[in-house]
Amino acid sequence: MTHLASWPVTPLQPDVHVLADRLLPALTAEQEDAVSRIWAEALKSYPALYNGRVFCADEIKPSHIRGHWSEYRRVLAQMKEPGIYGDKVLKPLAVVGLMFAQDGVVIGRRADNSIYLPGYWQGAPAGNVESRAQENTVDLPTQLLAECEEELGLTPAECLVGPCLLACEHPSTHIVDIGMRIDVALSFSDLQKRCRKQGNAEYGALHLIRPDHTPEGPVVPTLAALLELS
Repeated sequence: MTHLASWPVTPLQPDVHVLADRLLPALTAEQEDAVSRIWAEALKSYPALYNGRVFCADEIKPSHIRGHWSEYRRVLAQMKEPGIYGDKVLKPLAVVGLMFAQDGVVIGRRADNSIYLPGYWQGAPAGNVESRAQENTVDLPTQLLAECEEELGLTPAECLVGPCLLACEHPSTHIVDIGMRIDVALSFSDLQKRCRKQGNAEYGALHLIRPDHTPEGPVVPTLAALLELS
């Protein structure tokens, strides 16, 4: 397990404002060639990969996060080759839920074929902050609700998203998780059934946290930080 101390955590104000106010930075010809090569190689193993627009943070403060819309292929290239952009690292934003069902906190184990951190336990759901309309402001609760529906099969009406709690940065990839609480009026058993029937197989398993039963396997430090606040 990666120790939490190595993953920088920034407490966030509940109403933290996220703004895209910078254009997509230009790459050098060498960087562009490397990104194209890595993307082509990744498509061989993951042909369904989509080069969508993802938000990358340039400044993270408790009150606000400022940044720009980038491409997923650039983010993936940095995941595969962390030093590809030199000191101009990308900090892609992701939303992560700490889900409270009727009978406790529910977490998910990333599928064994995940492109990043396979087999790790994390808060559920979780996913990149994506742009569908090139908007300038980002609604983080709406982003998390979309992940609830995609990964777990839950409708927005079934989920109550709480305020933002923290930002936790992965030290190797610089992915920044934004943690938020979610409450659902379903039992763990019903949530499992819904995920199997209508989810997208993001998780190899779901787990209900209990004092006498800790899941086996590595844990994403963002989850540990969120549990400390719960």
